[in-house]
Amino acid sequence: MSQRIEWIDCWKDLAIITVVVGHIIDPVSKYIFWFHLPLFFFLSGYLYRKKTDYSAFFKKKFFHLLVPYFSFLFLFTLVQHLPLIMDSWQHKKLLSINKIIIFSFPIICKEVYGGANLVLWFGIFWFVTCLFFTQQLYNLIYIKFGSNNWLMIKIMLCYYCLAMINCYLIKNVVFPWSINVVAMALPFYWLAHMAAKSLLINSKIIRLGIIVFLAAIFLDAGSLLHFSFNMKNTSYGVLIFNVVIALSGISITQQLAVLLHNKSYIGNALCELGSASMLIMYLHQPIQITMKNYPIFANQGIRVIGALIISYIIYKIIINYSIMRQLFLGDFSTAVVKVDE
Repeated sequence: MSQRIEWIDCWKDLAIITVVVGHIIDPVSKYIFWFHLPLFFFLSGYLYRKKTDYSAFFKKKFFHLLVPYFSFLFLFTLVQHLPLIMDSWQHKKLLSINKIIIFSFPIICKEVYGGANLVLWFGIFWFVTCLFFTQQLYNLIYIKFGSNNWLMIKIMLCYYCLAMINCYLIKNVVFPWSINVVAMALPFYWLAHMAAKSLLINSKIIRLGIIVFLAAIFLDAGSLLHFSFNMKNTSYGVLIFNVVIALSGISITQQLAVLLHNKSYIGNALCELGSASMLIMYLHQPIQITMKNYPIFANQGIRVIGALIISYIIYKIIINYSIMRQLFLGDFSTAVVKVDE
């Protein structure tokens, strides 16, 4: 069992590396966007186990996902207010209530609404709320209908159709907490759950995935076909091809994770970094955006490495303090509720 967990941690690490690289390195970001966030929903679905106690499942995921969400939301918002606070301190004057409200109210409203409204430091926050609702909805659907495979297929096809309707007809509507993206996330979550149960990811599928993904890059680079996939902005590209190409990228990373796990030094390093994947998810944007402001650190490769290493160092500090683990990792294993992966 422990070997499987370590292997999954390698996969998590490759997933978070693709997210960081996709947000920093322009020449390859387009291709990484085809699969990097579907991969995270796939990973979560791969680890899913049926939970018949709705209340306990909700509580566990609330602490594990939403407590860090609100903690980082508050922390980053506080940092945004620092210039105003510092200006007041330097001039030795108290902040007026009106000034605070005028400065803070639009920011707080946008952050509370969440979803695609959030950019820059907050740009990845939509994923966390979307993942939370995806997990809750899938657990409910699977408990009710999971024994009927054909019905599950029909349900997932319906959600996929809703996602494409959202993409083509109501794309410009910003939904709170990206709840609309759940319609696209659910099919990936379900496919991953099926893959975990029946070992659908095998060598033939991986080879096919490599061929499909390389062919898609060739067609897109040659302007023969245009592929795009951006879950946050509900830009899902070509019907059916979007899922096929995403699954191709996912299968490639899965095989790479297995191969690297078997290389002891590389595998151990990846597994260690993978355990910090959610913290890296939150911190990589603030770190790399800050680095970009300094010419010495502006190089894209340096920002990728810096975002990963600095986030990991912060993770190693946080895990030593229970209150910080609770607030920023959602780890309540010694407090309110035991948190599992």
